[in-house]
Amino acid sequence: MPRIKTHVPVRTHYSKDLKQRVIYQCFTLGNETTKIAIQLNIPLCVVQRVITTWKEICEVARDRTYIGRAPMLSPVHIKFMLALLEHTPNMYLDEIQEQLYNQHDVDTSLATLSRTLSRLGISSKKLSPQAAERCANARHDFIMEIGAEPADNIVCGDESAVNVLTSYR
Repeated sequence: MPRIKTHVPVRTHYSKDLKQRVIYQCFTLGNETTKIAIQLNIPLCVVQRVITTWKEICEVARDRTYIGRAPMLSPVHIKFMLALLEHTPNMYLDEIQEQLYNQHDVDTSLATLSRTLSRLGISSKKLSPQAAERCANARHDFIMEIGAEPADNIVCGDESAVNVLTSYR
């Protein structure tokens, strides 16, 4: 037996300008709610709700202060994170995460940190495959070994080779 679909009404949002017209027609012109609903082509319940809201808080709409979940990071944590990045701009997300946990005992995910930084307008660099191959210890050993050679004896070559992809550039 097929399930019967239940009708779920979709709430239509009306602009503040239209709601202000409701208040104007009600209190300035003295129109009744049914007449306002007909003239503005909106449901009667919307007119009544706007008038009730106006009588309660003297505004046509309530501020939507509680949208979504509470943020994981407070403004203090965000300032701390920005100070870390100002001091060390090339800091990784996991290092920021570790500092937040050590200093403020806040355990957040890397995704939360990434979203917070992007919301603040701070971009992040992508680690290229070449940079990922670099090793600090190997570089240090190379510098120590080649440091004894005079600069005139050093010849540097580019890592270039001919392959199929070369012709497409």
